[in-house]
Amino acid sequence: MKRVLIVVVIALLAPGLARAAELPETTAQVKQGRQLFQRSAKGLACATCHSMEGFGNAIGPDLRHLASSFTPRALVMTIHMNTTVYVQEVKLSNGLTFPGIQKRKDNGMVEFWDLSQNPPRLTKWKDSSVAGTRPNGAWQHPPAMTGYAQQELADIVGYLKFVATGMEKEVTVEDLRK
Repeated sequence: MKRVLIVVVIALLAPGLARAAELPETTAQVKQGRQLFQRSAKGLACATCHSMEGFGNAIGPDLRHLASSFTPRALVMTIHMNTTVYVQEVKLSNGLTFPGIQKRKDNGMVEFWDLSQNPPRLTKWKDSSVAGTRPNGAWQHPPAMTGYAQQELADIVGYLKFVATGMEKEVTVEDLRK
């Protein structure tokens, strides 16, 4: 019985251990930023809606594009923003509304990520069931409400910059103000 349990535990852990072994060796800041990106004790982690290095969910925008062109300050402003062009208020013909990101529309069907769910849930509707969409003024980007310390933000930005550009230069709290 013990042997079977050990084999089951190893089988469950092996993919994660193998993935961890594939991650590049890097700075302490990038490691800390990676950890905050994947899991946050302060609220929803970035990986709830964004994917980096094969972790997380590709619901929101690809952060590699932003991190490769934005300054550290601009990235922090993005983290703190309350609204985004990607999130729409989806109104269904039955009167139900929810904040959503459209994933796909074809063959008379439309898919939205329902951001009122935690984690976001992919929903599928007939075109005729969707009364309309409009810019969403109520939904807030979850990291805007987490209360990250400035050093935690610098670590997250350092991680994003590393994944996007390979930059290992430490991002300082002062860099977030420039």
